[in-house]
Amino acid sequence: MEQTILIPIDGSESTDETLVYVRSISPKETTRIILLHVTPTVDTARAALDTHPNVNIIYEALDFEGWSVDREVRMGDPVREIIKMAILTPATLIVMSTHGRSGIERIREGSVTEQVLKQSPCPIFILHSTRPEPVQPRTEDLFRRILVPLDGSDASSAIMECVEHFAKMHDSEVILFHDELAHIESEDEKAAIKAKLQDQSVELANTGLKVSLDMTTYKHPIREILDRVDAMDIDLVSMATHGNDGDKIAMDESVTAEVIRHANCPLLVWSAEPQCPIITA
Repeated sequence: MEQTILIPIDGSESTDETLVYVRSISPKETTRIILLHVTPTVDTARAALDTHPNVNIIYEALDFEGWSVDREVRMGDPVREIIKMAILTPATLIVMSTHGRSGIERIREGSVTEQVLKQSPCPIFILHSTRPEPVQPRTEDLFRRILVPLDGSDASSAIMECVEHFAKMHDSEVILFHDELAHIESEDEKAAIKAKLQDQSVELANTGLKVSLDMTTYKHPIREILDRVDAMDIDLVSMATHGNDGDKIAMDESVTAEVIRHANCPLLVWSAEPQCPIITA
């Protein structure tokens, strides 16, 4: 199955890091890559000349290696144009960089990456443009351990099919994580959620993957997720962001947003819908 990876370029990304991960995410033979630069230029003739230098650097490197790669320039609002391109292509994955954030801010004031995530028709692979690159970056086995935060809801579990296919592609170990007392008071509901997560763990293990279940009662899911990323040497965090109404939306999206901003590894994130686009080899 052919994969189409959309990579928006704004100049903030590390071209070296982008190339390392793009080469590893999906096989060259079945992957099409689209490099997109969105410019505010209103002059159509001028816009064609406004391709960012990073677009050319990445394009030339991938083209030289024999990848199927195209360059696109669009005018207008970055979020709108990225989503439009993802839908029309259609993209199976978006690779984006985020600058990271500090301090307290509302999610609706978040980065372009966070705004794209809310509307994206496909999963987003997120890199941190501000995180120092390792002295000796790995060029293979980039996804040895995947941490999957779950809250027991069907919406958060929507990411599981993506995780399964991604983990199989990279022979990854999967750690399912749940902060079981963070928002549940009923003992019956806690037991039901625990049983569901155990079933998911067994189901994933039955596909041939190495899977473990990690549950905590710390009640601070953001801190716990970030601590586990560091303590367990996690290579990728994969999660679905979701919400129902009112405060529930703010709580769930804020957890995802804070993990995106502060995790010391890439993330595979998706705004939950009934079915998750599948990343296959």
